[in-house]
Amino acid sequence: MFQIGSIVMHPSAGVCNIEDIREEKLTGQKRTYYIMHPVSDNNGTTTIYVPVDTDKVHLRKLMGKDEIISIIKHSTTENIEWIDNTNLRKAAYSEILRSDNTSRIIALITVLHTKKEHTTKAGKKFSAFDDKILHDAEKKIHQEFSHALSMQEEEIPKFIITQLSAEPV
Repeated sequence: MFQIGSIVMHPSAGVCNIEDIREEKLTGQKRTYYIMHPVSDNNGTTTIYVPVDTDKVHLRKLMGKDEIISIIKHSTTENIEWIDNTNLRKAAYSEILRSDNTSRIIALITVLHTKKEHTTKAGKKFSAFDDKILHDAEKKIHQEFSHALSMQEEEIPKFIITQLSAEPV
């Protein structure tokens, strides 16, 4: 169980601060909820209620630096390839993005960046859906890593590239 003041990773809202834990009657019955706000919501207008006893929403603590570096290095072993069929690609890439598998999400970002570069060099336009998946994946990774590593989000791509090119210890 998390405590008030805990910083957690919410699967869709990203990095959140648990501001309260209290009983609420939201669905007809009283339950205990984590009341949290995404840290990216500067004006504090978004409030998220997650039942403490749910197994539908997986909250987790943020990763530490060693875990992040290990996951970045592991991402090179993930077998994610470009899928030519648009519908299959949408389904597969959306599923990866919804997962909590950071290593696979980093590998997905790599695949999308590579395809975007090749598409642009060929004088073609990268699809809006693929661009959105890339943006959402980067946002998810950059937000958690920047918070966990006390870095600016803009610094995270360079950090990841540095870790990917570093020699194994």
